[in-house]
Amino acid sequence: MLSMSLSELVVMRDNRLTWLGLFLIVMILVGPTTARAGQFWDLPALPPPENYGDLLLDRLSTIKQVKPVYFSHWSHRTRYTCRVCHWELDFAFKSGQTEITEADNRNGLYCGACHDGKIAFGHGEGNCEKCHTGSLVAAPEKFARLRQGLQRDDFGNKINWAGALRSERIAPVASIYKPGESSLQYRKKLVLEAEWPYVPPAVFPHDVHVLWLDCANCHPDIFNIKKKGTEHFQMNYILEGRFCGVCHLSVAFPMDDCHRCHPGIKKE
Repeated sequence: MLSMSLSELVVMRDNRLTWLGLFLIVMILVGPTTARAGQFWDLPALPPPENYGDLLLDRLSTIKQVKPVYFSHWSHRTRYTCRVCHWELDFAFKSGQTEITEADNRNGLYCGACHDGKIAFGHGEGNCEKCHTGSLVAAPEKFARLRQGLQRDDFGNKINWAGALRSERIAPVASIYKPGESSLQYRKKLVLEAEWPYVPPAVFPHDVHVLWLDCANCHPDIFNIKKKGTEHFQMNYILEGRFCGVCHLSVAFPMDDCHRCHPGIKKE
């Protein structure tokens, strides 16, 4: 930013004011209490509920001349909290950033911590095709059975995962190294004032997030407390996969309903 010329800064300012003006016009016409995020932002298209959160992992598979690995988040989160994989087993949040190998798995690291032939199917030759599918596997019937009796939601998997956990309809393990370990308890709420007029504040509830996550999942890498990481917190940063966008673009509930984060905006 310091290397930009005065004229470039003026153009940036004018562009921002233009977009702000358009946003305010739409808010006035549509009404600030019935907004959906898709009215203002170019959000990723949502896959079918049974495939939301699914990944095709291909960091080394194609190079090694084997099919890429299919991973289903929804089938795993019924058994384990996010903390287990993304803290205890050291999986990065972004696909392709974890330097996992088949040798690691066979030595009990990463997937091998559970896929050992005892807790879950192991890494024997007969099981290769269960993970190395080469494509995203559609399992609507299995998914439909899972959804039975669970609180519904409007987007993503269309399951209220926090509600399912709190009602004990599912009981994911919080730690594989400390049997019986419970999720963290922290109830502080953060109220983040919006920069734009007519947009109610965003509310961040810690208690819902620590049901699934460890403090170290977010701090300090995603939200740096010491540097006041939310001081210049903007929606476009989230859409770039930063801050909340690390999870809420592809795995946790998507940002297609403004009300989920901005409770002052009424649902349609």
